[in-house]
Amino acid sequence: MAWSLSLILLEGYNLLLILITVPITRILQEILDLIFGSSRVDCLKRGTHLFCYRALCTKVSILQKISQRLFLRVYRGLEDMSFVERDDVTLYAVEKDKFVFVKTRPGADMYSEEPYPFFRMNQEAATKELLVASHEAVFRYLDSKPRRDGSNIALLYVLGRCGSTLTNQLVQCSGQALTICEPLTINHVCRIINERNETVSNSSNSEDLKLLRACLLLLAKHPNQRYFIKVQPFGGVEVLSHIAHLALPEVTEMFLYRALKPVTTSYLKMGGPYYSRRICSHMIETMLPKYKRIWNKVQDTDQRKVILFSLLVQMHSFFLEAVERKNIKSYSYESLMADKEGFCRSLLQHIGVGPEHVPRALTALNKDSQANLSCISRTVMKSRKVEISTEVMEWVRKVARDEFGIVLEEPDCLCTNFPNQWNT
Repeated sequence: MAWSLSLILLEGYNLLLILITVPITRILQEILDLIFGSSRVDCLKRGTHLFCYRALCTKVSILQKISQRLFLRVYRGLEDMSFVERDDVTLYAVEKDKFVFVKTRPGADMYSEEPYPFFRMNQEAATKELLVASHEAVFRYLDSKPRRDGSNIALLYVLGRCGSTLTNQLVQCSGQALTICEPLTINHVCRIINERNETVSNSSNSEDLKLLRACLLLLAKHPNQRYFIKVQPFGGVEVLSHIAHLALPEVTEMFLYRALKPVTTSYLKMGGPYYSRRICSHMIETMLPKYKRIWNKVQDTDQRKVILFSLLVQMHSFFLEAVERKNIKSYSYESLMADKEGFCRSLLQHIGVGPEHVPRALTALNKDSQANLSCISRTVMKSRKVEISTEVMEWVRKVARDEFGIVLEEPDCLCTNFPNQWNT
């Protein structure tokens, strides 16, 4: 009963925030439009929580509890693209016709794990101004610079709930790379590309590659600095496995995964019934058409099966690409737990960092990788009991084998045939 009451109160609180903040924001936005002139071109999709402001330095901090701020929009155009080189300007969003940047307050470090572990959360906590530039302006600016091949960029693709934040912090503690943890801009680009194309094979056209290249170069904007970018899972990011190396031939890629049972359990504990329904719906909506066709064959209303299938989809694209290209190295959470030093040594070597930095990197193990995460408290997560039946696990093993060619080992469904594993 206590668990049910706490869940109801939490979800009721989230609903109340929406009911209060949306109308207040609209009223204040109308006032701003009357004073400063309106811009009917929305730069950020609804639901990003960063509406932004420039003329008024007033924050509506109703959303403080979830470590985000609600900003009012006042836009201004820019002709001189050199602003993107400033250390206090970072890429925040990519829309179908524009790039959106945020200018942050002096001294704010977007690449630190403080105050938050995620790039976008640090941006939202420190934003002062919203800057907007068209695709064409950005492309012209990048074309005017010396050609870059992505050799200073490493992309970590992940399954989610698999030790990826800890892995990000291993690199961060080495001091040899700027880490960008789950920038939503990459997800925005993938969504645009997937909406343009019915199949992955059509997503390698020049416009798509140009958009992805621009996004990655704007995130990793200093050519002589090494960057380690952890990509947020889901949202159609599996397309990256097929095209990132086409956009930037020398980019370094790797994939991190974990046994599917504990990943699914963690997602369900993290969100509870309400959030789990939302994330399941999002997973299905953002699948590529070829995976939706498979889902139509095997679909089930059980949330556990929806999440497990979505994890297979996420894994499969990188699985196929790793078979074709030996330069995508794979890592598992289980191998990290079994050999922390060997895992770290291999990871750093793969991104071009020498073994002398391993001891410093391993200091990340003394920290709490989940500190300052706002999604839900650990007390609530522990109180949520999640069971995944033998029938469900047998179902996912069969689907993995028959539809994806992936072998999942009992009892927790750990993939045993993922190509290019670091320790084999």
